[in-house]
Amino acid sequence: MSTLFQLHAPMNTLKAMVREMAPLWHSGDSILLLAETVAALPWLKTYIDDINYDDELLSQITDIDAIYVLNDDLAQLNEQAKENLNLSKVSVINDNEWVQLTQSVDRVVTLNSTT
Repeated sequence: MSTLFQLHAPMNTLKAMVREMAPLWHSGDSILLLAETVAALPWLKTYIDDINYDDELLSQITDIDAIYVLNDDLAQLNEQAKENLNLSKVSVINDNEWVQLTQSVDRVVTLNSTT
């Protein structure tokens, strides 16, 4: 079963959200960063590494099929934020591709934190 995890979180709650995602994770799942979460891409990778090297946690986030961002969300970032992103291993998709993506996975889980 493949899952698309859609993450929408400000920087101050992203780490907790990644910890929440870990027990639900299966090899081959994907992640979509929504809205301002796109700017936290470097931190997402750091938080995933933190979880994977935490011996006290029984869950890991490994074998990520893909990380996606929406081109509209990317366009909303300021120039400095865009310059700090390494998108070499990220797929930038449009709204139509997003709809197709949600239809090609077994389930979509949206983790949303606005505080």
